[in-house]
Amino acid sequence: MRLFPYDRPASTGEVLDAGFMLFRRTLPSCLPWSLLAVVSGNLPSAYQLLSGRSLSLLAPKDPLWWTLLCVAALSNLWVWTLIVRRQLGVARGAPRGLAADAWSALKRLPQSLGVVFGAVLLVLLGLLLLVAPGLYLGVALWPCLTVLTAEEGGVRAAVDRTLQLVRGNWWHTATILGVASSALLALYVVGVLAAMALTQVAGGLDRSSATLALTLVSALLAGVFQPMLTALGVAQYADLARRAAERAPAAA
Repeated sequence: MRLFPYDRPASTGEVLDAGFMLFRRTLPSCLPWSLLAVVSGNLPSAYQLLSGRSLSLLAPKDPLWWTLLCVAALSNLWVWTLIVRRQLGVARGAPRGLAADAWSALKRLPQSLGVVFGAVLLVLLGLLLLVAPGLYLGVALWPCLTVLTAEEGGVRAAVDRTLQLVRGNWWHTATILGVASSALLALYVVGVLAAMALTQVAGGLDRSSATLALTLVSALLAGVFQPMLTALGVAQYADLARRAAERAPAAA
């Protein structure tokens, strides 16, 4: 698969088309893993319910809840990196085996965690200082994990490289992120409305069954969202890398 069939920087629409094409091509192999991430992400809430505790954020939490929260966070980050690796392989026309991608994602988990913490910290500092720098960094650093996965560098190198790629392309990056976010929100709203309509048509469903139906639909949609967002991130990274390569000779 060739992600971009032309030798020039892509427009916003072309990046989005490439991202959705990559998403469709890789969804069958990525969906089971993203659904696994959804299940693991709900472990803390499931534990609270099974132990008869409130789901309120202010409700007391025991050590097991905190352990499950850490497990959920790490497993979600591992799955995210695994999906990015598999999509990068397809986009480059050199897909690797699942075991190799899974092991690579696991080995790089500390660096992935460092990139996430570093990016979040920089955004928060920007928001606390003058708001505008935080907004800029919030957009500029969102491809950071993709850059780390694609270029195999360290945490600092990934952050620096991401800022270098986005420099001069911030509005282009922000537009793609905005369209992707809007598409995900629209998909979620349509899915929830469809689930509600089905429960109304069924008629005989009690409140708990209707809640279960909505929960299942939400979980399935969340499982689809992750590979869609990562595919768009891979497409955007590929375009930003091409733009940076074209700038390099001019700067020299």
